[in-house]
Amino acid sequence: MLEEIPARSRFFIDSNIFIYHFLDLSEACSNLLERAERKEIRACTSTVVLGEVLHKLMLSEAVEKYRIRPHQAIRYLKEHPESIISLEKCEMAVEEIPEFNVEILSMGRDAVFESRELRKQYGLMTNDSLNLYSMNSRGLKIIATNDSDFDRIKGINVWKPSLMR
Repeated sequence: MLEEIPARSRFFIDSNIFIYHFLDLSEACSNLLERAERKEIRACTSTVVLGEVLHKLMLSEAVEKYRIRPHQAIRYLKEHPESIISLEKCEMAVEEIPEFNVEILSMGRDAVFESRELRKQYGLMTNDSLNLYSMNSRGLKIIATNDSDFDRIKGINVWKPSLMR
């Protein structure tokens, strides 16, 4: 449980934690970000995560604003690119992430190639392997995520949220 992450821990936050917070799906995720903001814990994330969060929140906002079904959101936005311009909640949400005192880790151009071994070793999708690469290169051994793919990675402590409000 996220509430049990020890004070002063330095850890990585995956995209679903931010998404659950912004969509008001998990009080535990919101509390975790508040702890980071108060500097009780030292949170990091990556530019890859920022992109994932923005994408998911953009789709969620489009579903709400244009009254479309979730599975139609990508197609709708591609067919109506002018509608993307009016999606502001998702942009404002991502801009809040650094305000939670979350360090944004960037990756160099070789990260995609150097993370290949992680994809092969653990059967990870691209973004997960990039985030693990980022964690490894900074010595981070704790991740807050609801992604069970990280459960199979040796040497990583996975902290998961409760999703009940």
